[in-house]
Amino acid sequence: MKIYHASCLALFIPSLASAHITIASGPALANKSGQKVTFAVSHGCTDANSKTLDTLSIQIDIPAGIDPSSVRPMPSDFAPTPVVSKDGANVTSIKWSRDPAGLQPEDVAYYEITLRLKVTNVPFTRIPFVITQVCRRPGGTAADDVTVVWTGPPTNAEPSPQLVVVPVHATGWNKLVLTTNVAAADFGTYFGDAQIVWKGSAAFSSNAATAAAIAGTAGVSALTADLASGDQIWVRY
Repeated sequence: MKIYHASCLALFIPSLASAHITIASGPALANKSGQKVTFAVSHGCTDANSKTLDTLSIQIDIPAGIDPSSVRPMPSDFAPTPVVSKDGANVTSIKWSRDPAGLQPEDVAYYEITLRLKVTNVPFTRIPFVITQVCRRPGGTAADDVTVVWTGPPTNAEPSPQLVVVPVHATGWNKLVLTTNVAAADFGTYFGDAQIVWKGSAAFSSNAATAAAIAGTAGVSALTADLASGDQIWVRY
């Protein structure tokens, strides 16, 4: 990813944002309406002179995996009146823009942006959001703006924040039939709030004490193999 100064589009400068935009609200439930997803904007952008600039605007594009007709933005301390772009009844993007007169001389604040939405029925997946962050110095013009587009996998310099989607579940035991593969390396991500996960006589837990009990129980093995679509598991929350 690169950043662009509007005054010199031929000048490409390596990304200079030093902290990621992340999802602060935790995992979302699949196929459930009315959930709030909060994005943490913990840092502005750095210009070519290594000066950190305050954030002027944030635009969030609505990705696959989100019901676009369900999306509703919340006003924010960052900007009270979000602008919604639609294709018919479907929301395609939302932009929060600040009054340039309120920009700080440097990047000193933490901001949060929240959407109310429905995640489609895609448990055990991660949904990436493309976010465009524009920064400006006080008294500056659009020609001085620095833009960072947060997109792509975690290995990118400015990766997309990814919404972790877990299945709808109740307190106690839940029988789940997987509709997608789940890598063992992702068990902590998708089952981090579970007490224990069972497949046959193998079990997994993110809790160290429970994991130790699994290891010390005769006839029980640690669940370390990838799970496949169609597998039946029991999960206690």
